Amino acid sequence: MIVSVLSRKTAIADPEEWDRRAARMLERLRPFLERQPGFAGIEIERGDGGSLTESTRWRSPEECRRYLREGAAATAATIADALLPTARYPNGAWLRETKEQTPSA
Repeated sequence: MIVSVLSRKTAIADPEEWDRRAARMLERLRPFLERQPGFAGIEIERGDGGSLTESTRWRSPEECRRYLREGAAATAATIADALLPTARYPNGAWLRETKEQTPSA
């Protein structure tokens, strides 16, 4: 399993508003992601000050690479940013890390 983790700080600091927007974001993202080859799941987490960590799981490195390089990740980011806008400069940096996840026993 491959996990692509996207981290960024959002402009939404209020926890209740963040949770409402995050639920809507997942409602819109999940059907789009489910149409992508190899998609295996998505989770989002709220951190301090409105930070966001979005983890998508893929069955293989090739399917994750396709998601990242062929435009689907950019589409997903556009959907996410519309509902949970990125914080203003200098706090709006996006960081993506991709790693292999080993099955837990």
